[in-house]
Amino acid sequence: MRLRSICARTSRRLWRVSEYRMKDYTGEIVSNKQIAPDAFEMTVGVKDMPEVRPGQFAMLEVPRKDCVLRRPFGILSRDENSVSFLYRVKGNGTIALSELEAGDGIRLTMPLGNGFPTEKRSKVAIVGGGFGIVPLYLLAKEYRGAEVRIYNGFVNASAVMLEREFGKCGKFTLCTDDGSRGFHGYPVAALEKDMDEGFAPEVIFCCGPTPLMKSVKALAARRGVKAYLSLEQRMGCGVGACLTCTCKVAGHNKRVCKDGPVFDSAEVFE
Repeated sequence: MRLRSICARTSRRLWRVSEYRMKDYTGEIVSNKQIAPDAFEMTVGVKDMPEVRPGQFAMLEVPRKDCVLRRPFGILSRDENSVSFLYRVKGNGTIALSELEAGDGIRLTMPLGNGFPTEKRSKVAIVGGGFGIVPLYLLAKEYRGAEVRIYNGFVNASAVMLEREFGKCGKFTLCTDDGSRGFHGYPVAALEKDMDEGFAPEVIFCCGPTPLMKSVKALAARRGVKAYLSLEQRMGCGVGACLTCTCKVAGHNKRVCKDGPVFDSAEVFE
């Protein structure tokens, strides 16, 4: 019975891997430019570009023989012929990616994971911190037409990214930890200030460092507002087979890559 169980689990995982291959694409670098210290924005041309929900991600192949596993990157934006990513350069893999130039080829798998819910809302709050802003840009564009208020936080003025782009999607509040630009403090504090002054969002979306997401969870609970968080976790395969990114959700083990990365805030960080 134990052997049969192991074989069944292996079969299910192999099926997931085959699904992973079915979503594999070969793209061509359109641009790969530095936009802030240690931050690069890469656009990849892709034929037969698939539909992408805000909050989904891709696994990118790294052009180094010693980097066997692909790396997960949130999808910043997409159009009919290309997809864009914003990433931090911090290790051998991302250093190699930052050295790619226009015309270079790259293999990627997408779209992966479950994104943010995008049902119609009249008032929406979007909270991001650092590189956590990545999956929120496509979401902000999705909600143009509603009253959208965006609160993005960075360590200081030199770390600010995509201010103009987010500003086109709604009322934008820039926050810096040291007060060198915009609101002096964390973005959740700026949101709570607006809520105290009458802003009543129907839903809060957030991605960023864990302390920020925990603060959003607490604020949503206090105010009786629905909130969704996009969790960041180390990943191996990106399709749920390796279980590297397992976390507790509503008391049960869930895979961030397959079951998430977006979860109801009431179910995480318990």
